[in-house]
Order: sequence, then C-alpha cells, then structure tokens
Amino acid sequence: MEFIRDYRHFIEVGCSACGRKHTLSKGQYNITLQGYEFHSEISCSCGQASSKAYKGNKSWTFKSDNNEMMKRNKATSFKLMLVIGFTIVFIASEMVYMFSTKDAEQDSAAHDVNITGASSYYANQSLIKL
Repeated sequence: MEFIRDYRHFIEVGCSACGRKHTLSKGQYNITLQGYEFHSEISCSCGQASSKAYKGNKSWTFKSDNNEMMKRNKATSFKLMLVIGFTIVFIASEMVYMFSTKDAEQDSAAHDVNITGASSYYANQSLIKL
C-alpha cells in the first residue's frame, strides 16, 4: 500500500497493484518513519494484502506546522484589511471635511456679496437722487 493523504480523522492509502483507495480511521494505524503501520492487515479486492503504507517520495508535514502557517496567513490578511480600512476611512473623512469647508466658505462669500451688493445699491440710489 502507498500513502495518499492524511486527513484529520483518517488517512487515505492506495493499493500499489490496482490503485484502489482505502481509508483507515485514526485508531487503526500508527505513524512510523517509513509511513504508516496498520493494526490489522488490509486486503484489497485485487487480492493484495498489506500491513504497512509507505509514504513514497512525498514530503509531508505535521498538521501543527500547517496550522501555524494558516494562522499566520489569517493574521497577516487581517492586518492588511485593517490598514486598508483605516486608510479608506481617513480619506473619506478628509473628503467630507474638505467639502464641508468649501461649502462654508462659499456660503460666507455669498453672504459677503449680498451685504456689499446691498450697501452699494443703496449708495448708488442716494447718489442718483442728489
């Protein structure tokens, strides 16, 4: 038998003669340096029987190593999302401030024009009467 894949609760092995896949639950095997050793011999429908599954040329890692990498990737992506989110919020707040300041300046300038326009109107009217 040849080792195919290690899942969390079972492993998947394949028959070296016919290639048929077999699954073994966690309590039915032990891990060795060469691969996996089964508590009871597994026989395939093609007639071949085996008590070991060799890992072959695959380099395998422990689940803890894989989990650390996943956690590290999640933390990095979370930090990246925070930085992008804060940047968007900062730019949006600056845009709101800029537009509200521009509106206030325009309102102030319009008010000044109305006042000076009115006073010049009255000044011109008084000059015309004289």
